[in-house]
Amino acid sequence: MKKTLILSSFILLISCNKDAEFVQNTNQVSINSFKYIASEDYGNFNDIHSQEYTFDVNGKVLSETFTNIANPQYNYTSTFEYNSQGKLITEIKNSQVFRHIIWNGNFAELYNNQNQKISDFTFNNDNLIEYNSGFINGNIENHRYNYDITNNVVSEEKQNVVFVEYLNYDTSLANPMNLIKSIEILRLYYKPYFKNFFETEKAYPYNGIDYMFPLTYYGYQKTVDTNNRINSITDDKTLIYITKFKYN
Repeated sequence: MKKTLILSSFILLISCNKDAEFVQNTNQVSINSFKYIASEDYGNFNDIHSQEYTFDVNGKVLSETFTNIANPQYNYTSTFEYNSQGKLITEIKNSQVFRHIIWNGNFAELYNNQNQKISDFTFNNDNLIEYNSGFINGNIENHRYNYDITNNVVSEEKQNVVFVEYLNYDTSLANPMNLIKSIEILRLYYKPYFKNFFETEKAYPYNGIDYMFPLTYYGYQKTVDTNNRINSITDDKTLIYITKFKYN
């Protein structure tokens, strides 16, 4: 079964109050909203779900609308609140507090709606460098991110063991998912902490509950539009996925 991820309907607006650091980090102008659609390909495209984000003038995510076309019972809308320092403090999902974050300097603790600690995060300036997960079930795992001089992640560690490396960055090309960096501790799956596009991933193949040898190199290929923005990504790891970006 071939699956295709399609990211679509990026609406890009220039703001008179655009945040210079945000623009530099993403190679984008300030934006109002963007939307991506995930689809499966059974000879024709069948949409699975879509997620649409809205932003404030400084590029912080204000809302996320998730629409699951096949299973609408999973639909939700989340809004996000920030403290006076611009740090994320609350996710309100379907009008109820779903997650809240307590900050102490560059250290953040994430709690669920039952006030149970889920994970904690340590930052160095704007870079997420470490997090611990598994507090609810007592199986605590430590994760670390290592950065290069351009502030791109070059490797990830789990329990002090490097299990994946990211190589050959193209610093002229932005990672579009960096646009949701302000909510990254809630959406780590989308790798919003990646600032630019990397071409090679060096990883242990994963099988069930463990990583296997040998380390394997996976290539990522991109196409770029006339404005030097990524509009599609394919990879040698999954072979069956393509990610497409459309900008307006």
